[in-house]
Amino acid sequence: MAHARPTERWRMAALLPAVGAVIAGCSQSPATSAEPMQTQALIPSSGVGSPSPLPRPAVGVIPAIDSTVGRSMPIEEYLYSTDQLDQVADARDKLTAQCMQRYGLQFTPTSRPQPRQGGQATHRYDVVDPARGYRLPGPAPANPTPPTMAAEEITVLAGNVPGNSKPITTYHGLPVLKDGCLGEADSKLTAQGGSVTDAQLAVGINFDNYQRSMTDGTLQAAFHRWSECMKPRGYSYAAPTDAMGDKRWKGTVTPSPEEIATATADAACRQQTNVVGTWFTVESAYEDQAIEANLGKLDQVRRGIAAVVRNAATVNGGGVL
Repeated sequence: MAHARPTERWRMAALLPAVGAVIAGCSQSPATSAEPMQTQALIPSSGVGSPSPLPRPAVGVIPAIDSTVGRSMPIEEYLYSTDQLDQVADARDKLTAQCMQRYGLQFTPTSRPQPRQGGQATHRYDVVDPARGYRLPGPAPANPTPPTMAAEEITVLAGNVPGNSKPITTYHGLPVLKDGCLGEADSKLTAQGGSVTDAQLAVGINFDNYQRSMTDGTLQAAFHRWSECMKPRGYSYAAPTDAMGDKRWKGTVTPSPEEIATATADAACRQQTNVVGTWFTVESAYEDQAIEANLGKLDQVRRGIAAVVRNAATVNGGGVL
């Protein structure tokens, strides 16, 4: 049930190579399963030995809210917004197409997934719509059908990727770029710094402090109140995440009456015990602490985002990098 954890797969998917499906579908190398993202340590090193652990942060005044729509997580200042992701992805496609044209090839990007509306905080802790159970609204995105490309064309596009059974160094008399036209596009967009994807440090803070907040005493007390609220309704869960992750909800296209009933009781108890307000405030305190501990590096991340977005605006406006 992804909407209650900061997985944000749409965020990374929006900036994955637009021809990722092409490479996977046309490459001669065997397909491999996706590796889980490794998050960068967010606690600064003391300079000797292992990183120094941060103490639990103080939690401020907790507002009574049942939704975080319109609110932001502190780390969002150092992550691409949805609009910025679209701008960068559009510019990346244009630069890649220009590069491919030099080789006499046409570049047709596969469709990108429709991003979720709102920021990191939107529906991070609440039940989106109890009438849908624990399902996210909207239809599941269709898998794009990759265009057919010859192995040589894929190499021009992405470079001689590992497992390529037909490595080449030239195509139609032009040298093949080390990282292909995709690499050239990325290099142009990041010429003044930054990255075309979210910085690993910011992603790590987003993920890791969700986990740290789960162990906080203030939030654990809210979970206990929620659990006690659920018991008279016939449910025995220790935390909202247990209700959302119940294995009975998996493997079906539509929610069962039991799932809908559980989500309805869950939403009512979250509101009654102020789980959303507590969780948002607690996790925000943890993020603020981690941001302060990494402020120098995160300032560089923010400047990098601004530089990439400026370059993307130039490309999208018809300019040349």
